[in-house]
Amino acid sequence: MNKTFLTAAILICFMVITASDSFAGGNYNPKLKLNSNTDYSKEKISKDYNTALKVHKRIAGSLISASIDFQLGYGTTSVNVTETSSSKDVKTESKGGFQIGAILNLNLFNIINLSTGLDFTKKNFGLTTPYVNPLQTGDSIVSDLSNNYLNIPLNVNYSTMISDKVGLAFTGGPYFGMLLNADNAVSGFKNFDFGVVGTLTGKYYLNPFVAVILGTKAQYGGLNNLLSSSSVEKLHTVNWAGFTGISVGF
Repeated sequence: MNKTFLTAAILICFMVITASDSFAGGNYNPKLKLNSNTDYSKEKISKDYNTALKVHKRIAGSLISASIDFQLGYGTTSVNVTETSSSKDVKTESKGGFQIGAILNLNLFNIINLSTGLDFTKKNFGLTTPYVNPLQTGDSIVSDLSNNYLNIPLNVNYSTMISDKVGLAFTGGPYFGMLLNADNAVSGFKNFDFGVVGTLTGKYYLNPFVAVILGTKAQYGGLNNLLSSSSVEKLHTVNWAGFTGISVGF
């Protein structure tokens, strides 16, 4: 009886092994592969990055998300002048100045993107005006102006990704500026500046939350006419600048 049971058990095991081999096919190789080409360090980095990306997308898909662009740049300012009818030609000279800014980008309800913040801009330029008193010697007064403005932009923002790590953003709209230096080489300058600004920014993302930025901006100021004097009827400024910095999202 025991011999019969043992023989039956051996026969059943043989049939199971044969069936498994047939089901796996002729190319089945049961040996364990110890020499794997998989780079587990890259897999871990990729897994961590994808996890952070999911978190970033979840934040971006929330009702309100934001980032701050910290900018450091340099720009030149030129001046458009309209002389009074009784004045001789007024000459201008473009000059450069540094700029710094902290621009807040807001995504509201995943519908509209807005930009605001603080932008400190040095608008340096030269202005040559004729003497108004004919008894004065000389033909004109040469003045070097260094006007420091603290601007608050209220802009609309459009941004897109052009690759996995490179993004592009455009902001544009009005800005409101306050003249910080009370004393000026030319009297009659207004303490308030109203204008329009457009900014193009490229972003290289070091991770889903931090990016290196490089951009350019243009400001057209003096829509409210910055200067009215005996020689100048209207004065507008045009400022072109390039900048770099860091963008931080949260």
